[in-house]
Amino acid sequence: MQFNLIEFNTRNTISFILLISSFVLLFFGVTEPMLTMKAELMGRELFNYKRSILEAVKDLYEGGNYLVSFLILLFSIMIPVLKGVVILWVFGFGNSNQKRLAHGFVFRIGKWSMADVFAVGVFIAYLGGAAMDSLDAILEPGFYYFTAYCIVSLLSLQAASHIEK
Repeated sequence: MQFNLIEFNTRNTISFILLISSFVLLFFGVTEPMLTMKAELMGRELFNYKRSILEAVKDLYEGGNYLVSFLILLFSIMIPVLKGVVILWVFGFGNSNQKRLAHGFVFRIGKWSMADVFAVGVFIAYLGGAAMDSLDAILEPGFYYFTAYCIVSLLSLQAASHIEK
């Protein structure tokens, strides 16, 4: 594998900064609590659930929900990381043809990421919980980090869509 740095014009520099920022946001988005749900009945707390994405994946796995656990891990963590790593690779390695192929690969798997759909799903759970008198839902910092990751990642990919060597 040969080192082949792309030209860092303004557009590519912005894309690179956004890409690095998206990795940071994704890390905090999956490790920080995303949603707290509390249920009370006649002043007595029935449950208090506060989890990050990684904690939820672990809980689902330990509860025997292997498929759901794997799907959340795949679509909300593994594919976004793979997309970021491939774009990072495009910045520093490969010839023009390899960069085009890698970039096309990222656009093809992008629709399978589902990170944005996951963020919307959490928000809908929040709205549903907030609408009930006995159930309280609170969006935690992880939700905002994860949502910011979705936006910043998309912006990075759009800025990188014209990467040339």
